Amino acid sequence: MTNECENLFPADNHHEVVEKLETGFNKLNNKFVNLLEENQRIKQQYENLQEKSQEILNINSELNEKYQEILRVNSDLNKKNQEILCKYSNLKVKLQAKDEQIEKLQKDLNLEKQKNKEFQRLEIISQNLEKNLKILEVDEIDINTINTFKENSEQKNCNINSNPTTFDLNNNKSLKNDIKVVVGLDFGVRYSGFSYCYVNDTENICSNNIWHGKVGQFKTNSVLQYDYEYNNVVQWGTPALVKNPKHWNRKQNNESCRPIELFKLYIGNLSDNLNPKLPVEYKKVISDYFREIGKEIKDAVAIRCPNIDYFENVLLVITVPAEFADIQKGIIRKCAFHAELIKEECSTNFNLLQNAAAIYCMKNFKCQLPAQSEIDCGSSIVNLTTLKFKSNTQFGEITKKAKDFCGSSFIDDEFIKYLQKILGGSASIRMKSVIQITQKKNPDYIRFDPD
Repeated sequence: MTNECENLFPADNHHEVVEKLETGFNKLNNKFVNLLEENQRIKQQYENLQEKSQEILNINSELNEKYQEILRVNSDLNKKNQEILCKYSNLKVKLQAKDEQIEKLQKDLNLEKQKNKEFQRLEIISQNLEKNLKILEVDEIDINTINTFKENSEQKNCNINSNPTTFDLNNNKSLKNDIKVVVGLDFGVRYSGFSYCYVNDTENICSNNIWHGKVGQFKTNSVLQYDYEYNNVVQWGTPALVKNPKHWNRKQNNESCRPIELFKLYIGNLSDNLNPKLPVEYKKVISDYFREIGKEIKDAVAIRCPNIDYFENVLLVITVPAEFADIQKGIIRKCAFHAELIKEECSTNFNLLQNAAAIYCMKNFKCQLPAQSEIDCGSSIVNLTTLKFKSNTQFGEITKKAKDFCGSSFIDDEFIKYLQKILGGSASIRMKSVIQITQKKNPDYIRFDPD
């Protein structure tokens, strides 16, 4: 055996063989170590993957729970939606029944209103007949009596519209359904202006601030300048006051060159000594002034409210004091008709100040009071009116009314008189000169007549 080994591994190669075996063993050992390390890494990765897999399973479980919760919520919402649809259907049926009841009540109200109008018309005709009978009892009849008789007769068809005893906010048919724009004309003794807005946009009210080509003032003067024959209007508003008073005195008939002012006072039942002297009939002056300011109104409405038919789609509200009698209100209506502000003398596209103010207060101030008071502080006249309510949406007759000439312009006049009294004659003349110079430099804002 020994010999065989010696034959296989000769003595001289023994050492070399051992080295080869050792080298081979080391290589195998290194590979084995590497395999162990690789196995350890794979094992670690496997553990990591197991942890991630567990996390994914947990997340999936949570998502499943949330999904189930969403399904439950969705099911509850579907049930509630079905309940709401059921309630909506029931309410719709009830609403239709209410609409039918309201329509029936509206017809009854319209019939009742028509009956009231007929009774009012008969009452006014009776009053006019009584007035005319009293006139006929007079022994001597002059031209003024004839004019009074004519005015009484002319009002019998229009008084119902110009002085309504009630106004129902729920009865939209009391005004034409095609009214799209409301125009408020503030016709004052010294100054006038107007505002307008769409019926469906009452928050956006436009007040006219362009007069005679100039921007900035919300009103213009209630003044007219005629030609020498008093047939045609030469100037109106502020431009009618621009001319120098000295220029008027150069004319042979200087009164004919002066502007006409304060003409509204003629419909205020003043005594003759308080009314200004007019060279032309006051109704013509009012009609002419309405015609001139009406041009501005129509132009403004046409520009700001296109596709509007003025006579069909515009409701005109004019400031008429509540204490005016039917005849005086009829005069305003007639002047508006002659000035082509309204299409017909008895047009329903026309309302008075106290009615418009009452409607505004009832819509914007929800107070449960039996009456309301309106105060109109004008530059010349201060009006106080009290209206009695019939319900939350309907007002009735005027219970109290009062007026006085105590506006701001009268306060200004009295203050100037007071200064003249304190300063004396010469100082008063100097003050007039200063005011005249100021008026020349600011003709659009200051009016002063030393005569």
